[in-house]
Amino acid sequence: MEHFSEVNWGDELGIDLGALMKESPLSGESIRAERKISKKAAEYWAHERFLAQIHADARDTIPDTQPEPMKIRKNRTRVSRYEFTEAHLQIAERSLDAQDSVRAMRV
Repeated sequence: MEHFSEVNWGDELGIDLGALMKESPLSGESIRAERKISKKAAEYWAHERFLAQIHADARDTIPDTQPEPMKIRKNRTRVSRYEFTEAHLQIAERSLDAQDSVRAMRV
């Protein structure tokens, strides 16, 4: 019976798997380093914003992340005056009279 064993390709290719795992973004060292760098960056930018508020001639070097909202213009047509004719009034009266019959049909 033949016995098969798993091949450790890291050893076969001469790769140090421990050092490779340290470079992973999910390793503890990488996470701690990222937190440390992020904390320093936040402190730096907070100080820059503070300096920009103190000096009147200083300008803020941090760009706005939110763009200005776009105003949507609606093209509306203006009717100066609208005059109802007798025919329009008769149609409106008929639709008002028909309202009760429409409700009765739904019930």
